[in-house]
Amino acid sequence: MKTNLFLFCLLAPVYAILIGQINGDSVFGCGGFVKSDVDINFSLVEVKLYTMHGSIKYQTDCAPNTGYYLIPLYDKADFKLKVEPPKGWSFEPESVELKIDGTTDPCSRQEDINFKFTGFSVNGKVISKGQVNGPSGVTVTLHKSGSSDILQTVTTADDGSNTSQVRISDILQTVTTADDGSVTVTIHKSGSSDFLQTVTTADDGSYIFSKVMPGDYDLKATASPKYKFIQQQAKATVTSDNADVGNSIVIAGYQVVGSVQSEGEPIKGVNFVLFSKVVNKQDVVDCEKTVPKGFVSPDKQESLCYVTSKDDGTFTFPSLPVGEYSIVPFFKGEHIRFDVVPASMEFRVLHNAVKLQQTFQVSGFSVSGRVINSQKGSGVGNAAVYVNGKKQTTTKPDVLKISPNTPHLPDIIAIKFSLCGQIVIDKLPEGLRQVPPQRRVIYFPEGKSSDAVSIATDKDGKFCTHAASGKYVIKVHLTEEEMGGGLQIIPSEKSITIPNAPVLDVMFTQFRAKVTGAVACLEKCGSMEVSLEAVGRDDFKQTSEVKESGKEGIFYFENVMPGKYKAILMHDTWCWKEKTIDIEVTDKDLTGIKFIQTGYILKCSISHEIKLHFAHEKKVGTVGSFNLNKGKNRFCLAQPGVYKLTPDSCHKSSPELLTLTAVKHLIEGSVTTEEAVQDLTVTLLSMVDKTPVVLGPLTTDNKSPPADTKDNKAPQPTGPFVYKFSHWARTGEKLEVSVSSKELLFSPAKTEVAVLGDTCAGEVAKFIGKRGVFIIGHIKPAIEGVNITVTTKGAQAPSVSINSAANGGFKIGPLHKGNEYEVSAEKHGYVFVKQDGEMAVFSAYKLGEISVKVIDKEGTALPGVVLSLSGDKQYRSNNVTQDNGTIVFPELGPGKYFLRSMMKEYQFEPASQLIEVLEGTTMNITISGKRVAFSCYGQVTSLNGEAEQGIIVEAMGEGEGCSLFQEESKTDEEGLYRIRGLQPKCTYVVRLKTEVNKHIERSAPKSRNIMIENSDFTGVNIIAFRKMNQMDISGNIVCHDDYLSTLKIHLYKDDNVDSPIHTVNMGVTSFFFLPSLPINNEKYLIRIESSLSRSSYDYTLPETEFLANQSYKHFTVDFTPQRKSLEQELNQGSFLILPLTLLLAYAIYNYQTLLPFMLRSVNQLQTMLTVNQADLVHTSHSGGGGGDTSLYSEQAGAAKKKAKPRKT
Repeated sequence: MKTNLFLFCLLAPVYAILIGQINGDSVFGCGGFVKSDVDINFSLVEVKLYTMHGSIKYQTDCAPNTGYYLIPLYDKADFKLKVEPPKGWSFEPESVELKIDGTTDPCSRQEDINFKFTGFSVNGKVISKGQVNGPSGVTVTLHKSGSSDILQTVTTADDGSNTSQVRISDILQTVTTADDGSVTVTIHKSGSSDFLQTVTTADDGSYIFSKVMPGDYDLKATASPKYKFIQQQAKATVTSDNADVGNSIVIAGYQVVGSVQSEGEPIKGVNFVLFSKVVNKQDVVDCEKTVPKGFVSPDKQESLCYVTSKDDGTFTFPSLPVGEYSIVPFFKGEHIRFDVVPASMEFRVLHNAVKLQQTFQVSGFSVSGRVINSQKGSGVGNAAVYVNGKKQTTTKPDVLKISPNTPHLPDIIAIKFSLCGQIVIDKLPEGLRQVPPQRRVIYFPEGKSSDAVSIATDKDGKFCTHAASGKYVIKVHLTEEEMGGGLQIIPSEKSITIPNAPVLDVMFTQFRAKVTGAVACLEKCGSMEVSLEAVGRDDFKQTSEVKESGKEGIFYFENVMPGKYKAILMHDTWCWKEKTIDIEVTDKDLTGIKFIQTGYILKCSISHEIKLHFAHEKKVGTVGSFNLNKGKNRFCLAQPGVYKLTPDSCHKSSPELLTLTAVKHLIEGSVTTEEAVQDLTVTLLSMVDKTPVVLGPLTTDNKSPPADTKDNKAPQPTGPFVYKFSHWARTGEKLEVSVSSKELLFSPAKTEVAVLGDTCAGEVAKFIGKRGVFIIGHIKPAIEGVNITVTTKGAQAPSVSINSAANGGFKIGPLHKGNEYEVSAEKHGYVFVKQDGEMAVFSAYKLGEISVKVIDKEGTALPGVVLSLSGDKQYRSNNVTQDNGTIVFPELGPGKYFLRSMMKEYQFEPASQLIEVLEGTTMNITISGKRVAFSCYGQVTSLNGEAEQGIIVEAMGEGEGCSLFQEESKTDEEGLYRIRGLQPKCTYVVRLKTEVNKHIERSAPKSRNIMIENSDFTGVNIIAFRKMNQMDISGNIVCHDDYLSTLKIHLYKDDNVDSPIHTVNMGVTSFFFLPSLPINNEKYLIRIESSLSRSSYDYTLPETEFLANQSYKHFTVDFTPQRKSLEQELNQGSFLILPLTLLLAYAIYNYQTLLPFMLRSVNQLQTMLTVNQADLVHTSHSGGGGGDTSLYSEQAGAAKKKAKPRKT
């Protein structure tokens, strides 16, 4: 009891952590149960999520043990959730419409959406004999025993099949036939005649009875004159699942009716002989099986039967199985055979009665003959027959048509046949540019060359002639110039046999050879090329790369025309037995060309003639000397290696040695250890190409001391032990050097070395190796894969981790001495407790759980996969895999659990599975995912580049097989979107969804077509234009420029035309702009006002009304004033003439009195003006600055107006 309490206290925090993890990874989706009062296989039922457009967003099947289902949701939108069971099963409800908003819908509230099972089905089919389908339109009636109420009506499909849902007991079904030939199938309860349901066969002959309870039933079909039955009745038994009566009702054949006339009158006594290549004679009934007297079957084909036309000219075949037929009319008088047209009629019977639409007509009589390929030979098909120069007919093979009492034409025998072929020359040698466009082909009978005949080809090299049957030799004529120039034809001649038929495939082609050779090298050949050049011609030059194979390489040239060539090895740094080989291509492929390396070329430059002795450093017998001339010299050394070169001359050379350039440099290092080890290795990592070089295992030079003579035991060598290593490094190369051993720790852990190459680097790295500390422990009971971690107390050293072995043991090290270490064990689903007094011995306690890992086909972990686990007592847990593709379902009691994996665009294997969990056990499950669909990525922005959030982007499939696909996505706060589930090999139209993006007026581009291959589609960016909330207004006035300054534009609201909301004065331009208006569908008015005098001008002021319902509108207004005539002006001003005339006469008469008065008035006016100007100047100077006087006057006037006292 104490132990159990201890374990509970120990494991309780772990339970809490695991439960918190499950709740934290909850999945947003729609789920629930498929329920049934009877036992059904829940795994056969699928639940699918559709868009409102009918496209599938996701589908899943149900847990086989509980009926639980879960569909993950990736978007907020309107959907339809449908249950789709096997055919014939029924559920209530069949579908549920969802408006996913994240808060109020059943899925967001985590409510179950359940579907109730309501019935099974019975399947059957009315078929035609020998077919898998049957007639349509067959009515089937179903009644409950003891009742005449009809419950359902169904029609057979095209193939005659029938399917019924099982729900109601005591059922009887019947088959009857409608006037149009449709079959009615009725199902009865055995021993009862009551109808329960009536159904009609569908287009394929199938019929369905729904909601039928288990029991035994009789099915019967009613006969019809339009078809006959072989099997008219059937039985069905319904138990606990769909029942299938199969193709138990079979129709033998269908009625075929036709007619015959002569000049509109029906003809009696015309025989119609029936033929078919697919129907057997015994399957045709109710017609005469013999042959009419005097009738000869065309094509020697056996007839099925015949019928004769009646008094009304009609003829009937009562029962013909489904198939293809032809009928041949035969009408013979006493001494002559009449022709009936058409001479043959083909028709097809397809699960229904046939009425031949074309009427046979009796016409004249016939004359016949044949065309054969030889005396007593076979017929020649497709030969045109001419009468008096006019084509009358075309023959058929082996047709001999004989009519009694009518003449028969003599046989036409073919005496010659076509002999045709072609000469293919795709390229002429360079020296044969002037060749005839046509060539000569010579043929003669075999053994009779003296009877040779020459024919010419056309410009394409094709030839054709006629020759009698027999054996011939045929060849192409070539001139000596063509043969000398390298032109050759294969075969040179060809033997052919002309049977009693044409020969149309005689082919001659230009010969092109393949030249193959080899290169033999002293060591690896490396990269080199061989050139092939024509001798005496400039039309051919090819280069072939030598393909290396050890110490020998091969090369080849193709399409080489006959002629002489030079093969040249393009490699100048080695010595060769022959560097150029002459070859000649004749009439076959050429092989055996071989270049052999004899040594290596050494170049040197000397100032005087000397004799140079050479000796190989390692091969004693390889010695010799060369006499070298002044200047540059080349000589060949036969063996690879290091040579000692000694000059022998009366001249002393400076330097006396050849100049050599070092390309690699020797670096050395050492490792010193306290103990001898056998696994010490050194790793050199080049920083240039990141290629590691591993040296070792290294050995030490320490030797054992002399053996002790007393016991003859060989003493062990004593330390320290020194391990040396060396490496050839390139100039400028940087190396990272590290040492490793399972038993030792090294200081430093690694070092970097730079190779400059100016001097010998010598020893560049030294390492000290010391034995480390090892921690050995184990897990009880033994558990493999427990992560053991060792950390250093009080130090910042990195931790060391290792997994336990299959026996639960582990060993960690080497670790540095002198440190304290902490050891911990960890594995998901376990609790590990150190045993008392032990540093690295753990007791393990396992929880019951299911550990799932999801990977793709390459073995890479798949994160984000929804895993749904359901079990007894309505247990369900839905989680998402982490970055490592794993998830653990902890705290599972004993029982069976159903696991399903789901992620859009992926297909999983297995998609679902039933798992049995025992107490305290962990079930490790691996699921493989395969990507079957892809995504489209993009961004929606405004014109200024700002992100558009909350925009719905949809992808609509196009083309055959793709038009039903529709996917959509909503943009995030950065305007980014991802449309998932796009099917490969489909074209999609990506666009903004217009019916939901009400605030978007348009987009650019409007749409974009993308083709999904086998990867995601990125960069599908869209610019969205929002609907404008203001209306801009512009306009122009069409009038003379002189009138523009007199015009004003007034803008009014329609409900207040007395007060304008804006006024524009026209100036020098005829265009005007009005302030923006809100788009509110209100009515506005534009009026034109003019200051032109009505007394001088006649004009009409235009007005324009409009609605503020768009973003921009432009108006054009005509203003055309007309000046009034002079007579009208004078009439208006004539009343002022008399007073003005009298005043002028008075002033002239009294000018002496008026003149002094006028002068005084002028002087007084001048004086007043002078005083006012002086005051103005004084005031301006006292203000401290000059300025525009008109501006000052305006300001002063304004000040006076402000200073005016207010009335009280």
